[in-house]
Amino acid sequence: MNDQRLDQLEDWLEIFFDDANFTLSKASDDASFRRYFRIERSNLSFIAMDAPPAKENSKLFIEVANLLRDNHVHAPKIIDADLAQGFLLIEDLGSTTFLQALNGKTNLDLYKLAIDELIKIQKIDVKTHSLNHYDQALLNTELSLLVDWYLPKNTQLQTITDLNHLFDKLIQNSLNSPQVFVHRDYHCRNLMLTHDKITIIDFQDAVIGSNTYDLVSLLKDAYFELSVAEIQALLVYFYEQANIQSSFAEFEQQFDLMGLQRHLKILGIFKRLSIRDGKHQYLDNIPLVKKYVSQMADKYPEFSLLKALL
Repeated sequence: MNDQRLDQLEDWLEIFFDDANFTLSKASDDASFRRYFRIERSNLSFIAMDAPPAKENSKLFIEVANLLRDNHVHAPKIIDADLAQGFLLIEDLGSTTFLQALNGKTNLDLYKLAIDELIKIQKIDVKTHSLNHYDQALLNTELSLLVDWYLPKNTQLQTITDLNHLFDKLIQNSLNSPQVFVHRDYHCRNLMLTHDKITIIDFQDAVIGSNTYDLVSLLKDAYFELSVAEIQALLVYFYEQANIQSSFAEFEQQFDLMGLQRHLKILGIFKRLSIRDGKHQYLDNIPLVKKYVSQMADKYPEFSLLKALL
């Protein structure tokens, strides 16, 4: 099957390098329309990103990468870009993801490294940059994914009404917490381990939002499960290192409800990836996400509807 965009990418790289003396291999896909390829040439390695301009905002990717790097956060350097075609040539951060570094075992020291980097990210002065806000409209749109894609089409109207009341509580929880730079997908597949340092990828959807959102993404990951005790220990670590001003009980509740918002959204997204995009592998991660939701429904009786519904 002819891959027209891959042919166009190779043509673009030939112009950049002024010859065709390179090899190209698939590096990774993700849940979006982007694709990544590893380019090897003269003992050097680069990553080429194919991001169809009608589907992906490469300009924002570049802006956020530069913002992170300007604030001493290790994000990939942009070497060249063609925004019209949707091609980027970026620094190769290696092939060891946070998930691969864990190697199926919990490593709290590795998680603390990721938390330290997250705290650094949250210190970025977002007031001087034009990031979108994780506002009520966006939060509501995300929660609607559960209804639109995950729940049966014949779900009763009263159930939808009850759900919307719960959604309002989750939205207010997010809006009433400290607002910081939010990566929006800060989890084990979007962090790399490069020379024993945490490096950040897949940050182009960054917004200004709750200080617990990225922490939830990391500690209640859809792709790797920590025990309740491990999550608690790391939550305390973040609370102390970030010098959170509210009480720990208040902070923990904000964290819990932020996680509930994220996991309800993810249920809708994973189902949509399967139904709409044919990416059925994400269905394998639904049981863990449902487990997170059930745990919160048990912990907070006002959300018990969710356990019965899911």
